[in-house]
Amino acid sequence: MTNPTADPHLAAAGLARLADALRAEAANGLYWGAGPDETARLHRLRELAAALLAEVDHRPFAAILAVFATDANLRTPMPGIEFRVECADGARLVRRERLNAAETLGQRLAATAAALGAAVPEAPAAIADTHLAGLPCPHTYLLVYELATGLDAAAAAALLPPGNPDLDGDLPAVAPADSAAMPEAGPLPVSPAAREILDAIAALAKESLAAVTNPYEVERQHRVAALCERARETELDYPRIDCGDLAAHCVSTGADAAVFDDEGRLLVIRRTDTGQWAVPGGAAEVGEPVGLAAVREACEETGLDVGLTGLSWAFDKRDTDLGDSRMPMIMSFTARMADPDQPIRLAELEASDSRWITREESERIDLFRGHELRVPAAFARDRGER
Repeated sequence: MTNPTADPHLAAAGLARLADALRAEAANGLYWGAGPDETARLHRLRELAAALLAEVDHRPFAAILAVFATDANLRTPMPGIEFRVECADGARLVRRERLNAAETLGQRLAATAAALGAAVPEAPAAIADTHLAGLPCPHTYLLVYELATGLDAAAAAALLPPGNPDLDGDLPAVAPADSAAMPEAGPLPVSPAAREILDAIAALAKESLAAVTNPYEVERQHRVAALCERARETELDYPRIDCGDLAAHCVSTGADAAVFDDEGRLLVIRRTDTGQWAVPGGAAEVGEPVGLAAVREACEETGLDVGLTGLSWAFDKRDTDLGDSRMPMIMSFTARMADPDQPIRLAELEASDSRWITREESERIDLFRGHELRVPAAFARDRGER
């Protein structure tokens, strides 16, 4: 199928985002571990993702693959911060940066506020997303924090870090309650060379699906195959573009949904791994808005269709002595059921039971680690107390 109206620059950025998602699938499969045959296929997937990015990026394949080969963490959308600083002279400064391994979210907020003589912002005003904005850099969502300083713009700018250049551009932000929206997108136009690489990836996924039995590995390969199917071949010449900081440290991110009913009770599920109670949640996936990750996890684990009502906490476990090398950042959303009469259908691999609890009951049950902090915050957010 041809698409003569395809914009080469938009198509190149789209291919970069597709390669980013495939890179994440390979990295995460290798992180969780697999048998020797599947491990070999995941390494091959990584190579093909690098080859796909090399079709548009200014760096050669070998350099891109060398960066991809250093992936050690779970690869998810990366958390970042957008500071919007209102200065004494009426100017507004905007700085964007990713979180890193050396500094937590709380530390970064406190350091920036102290430098500017500003109050530490309590919560993000909005969330922006590089993939939704069409940027070709590694998928990053940005928590938008607003500060006011008594300094003029020149003095304030001198105290702020320069930020990450690949996060520059038009990055619309939305309220946290609206952060699950995913606009419909048509097929991605790709060149014949890119289509050939995608066909090889699709064949690799088919090979895996014929061999693996682990349900999570099966899900991964279905996602990989679906990514390949979204592309349509057309005649185009890609421009060479800069696809951003490929080596940026990935602070892995998860999202959960604190689902409340009309009586103000919270839905919790009993985890099959520990037997403890938790709200539904899990790792965010490269290519999906972080709010959508919370909605997806709620649906996968409970069968419920939910809508977000807000963000109760951008929860950096490293700020609370709950360090977790797998997933340090959790975006905790509050939510409501789309249909109050919809039945709960638990995912057997994830949960063995469910119940609706009051705030008082939440203080007496055995909660999964970290939920003793996040559950009270969710109740407070749902009741308008914070």
